Amino acid sequence: MISLLEVGRRAYDGRRMDEMDWNKSLFRTIQRLVAEHKLGYHGPELYLGVGDSYSDRLFQAAADLISSLGVYCVSTNRVINFSKEEVLDAATEAPQEVIVGEGRDARTVKKRLVEDRRKANVIVGGHAPWRQEDAVTAQGAYASVARGDLIEGFNMLHCDGYDVHGLPMAVHAAKREAEMMREAVRQAGRPGMAITLYPILTSSGPMIAPSDPEQGLRRTDGLLLSILPDMKVEADYIANAIHYERYGGYKVNGGCYTNVGGFCGGVEGATVEVVAKALAAWLVYRDQMQYNATVFSQSHLTESRWHLGLEDKPTEDRMNVPLWATYVVNRALERNTNIIRFGGHIIHSGRGGIGSETDLLSISKAEIVNTVMGLNLNCIITYNATPYHARFRAEVSDATVDVGLKREEVPRLLKELDSAINARLAGRSYPQQGDRRMLVYVDYERYYGQMKEAYDFARAQPSKQFMENAIRARKTLKDLGLNMKT
Repeated sequence: MISLLEVGRRAYDGRRMDEMDWNKSLFRTIQRLVAEHKLGYHGPELYLGVGDSYSDRLFQAAADLISSLGVYCVSTNRVINFSKEEVLDAATEAPQEVIVGEGRDARTVKKRLVEDRRKANVIVGGHAPWRQEDAVTAQGAYASVARGDLIEGFNMLHCDGYDVHGLPMAVHAAKREAEMMREAVRQAGRPGMAITLYPILTSSGPMIAPSDPEQGLRRTDGLLLSILPDMKVEADYIANAIHYERYGGYKVNGGCYTNVGGFCGGVEGATVEVVAKALAAWLVYRDQMQYNATVFSQSHLTESRWHLGLEDKPTEDRMNVPLWATYVVNRALERNTNIIRFGGHIIHSGRGGIGSETDLLSISKAEIVNTVMGLNLNCIITYNATPYHARFRAEVSDATVDVGLKREEVPRLLKELDSAINARLAGRSYPQQGDRRMLVYVDYERYYGQMKEAYDFARAQPSKQFMENAIRARKTLKDLGLNMKT
């Protein structure tokens, strides 16, 4: 397989190209490949039943995209080219299993298959800003989720009395993040639990500085090295990948998703880009794991993130993520690569408010789909307001595995869940939760306060009302055929 040193060389020796010219070339190339490989959009009615020949053609289109166009380095404005042989060799050389963590807290993270009867791996925690004084307690609560195999870190606006601004403070804050995560897993009674560094700043200094077996990232920990939109990478991230290839640790691509529209074009083009981004992340950064191999709609772009008024003004659920597209992406990666995939938030969650019965039923829909698709669980805080949400997601996934749910059974179950949710909301609109991280920058007290109303982070326990809602949600799921413990 091509070495990271060779990738680094090509990032500086490759053909120069203006970024807008790259964007236009990406659009033209994807449209050509969609036609050549006959990737017509079949519509959502096929859902999880599209033929495997389609997914295989999709994989070939993605491999052709990388081998004919390459990957764009935004740091050097050069194109990193790969041969078709390099791309195909890399696809099968990614590991199907990765051991993370150490001692009794070591876990094996694995590639799953569609309708896999093995239980999913679970990522919990971070992926959001926290106040330093709350961070250890909060992350310790996430680490206490027994089904969590690894925990992701967090970032900070302020650290040790200083604004996190500029390279020197970013280096310090990154080291402090790793130190606090080590303390959080220790307080949770899981000192060897694997920690994924969440970037304070993506340049090499802050990413490499936390590598410290005693106080920071151990050789069994990892970090996020994410592909940018439109098949773009960073030279600093290649340097980070080279360092951690020698030091040790796993690497995760948090950018394995796209939105319909933009330079990828329509739904078919979006699927090509997602598969290509997964391949590129392994080729360029050696990311063994991928978050969110998902295709989102345009409305998801405007409605999924929290903004002023989103929680106050009720909105109807007008958007259904194109699950057909996400399925063919994951089927293409499952059949043609060894890449370990973690499912994204493919269905809107948070219906009815944090910790409500309808909130739990809505997140159940996502985990049923993710589990049957053959994905592991991505239970980071973005849409999972409390550690109990992560625990509940894992329970739903385990129950889905226990009953051996088949692809053809999923649409019926989701419709029944929608009926149950709508009945409990009595036809009313509901405040949409969205990605609540944006609220941190506007009103941190409200952000954390809403979570604390539902969950006691210091005691790692949900509120009495939250527990009662969870009992009702479990009973509903059990009545619908899932093997939930009530």
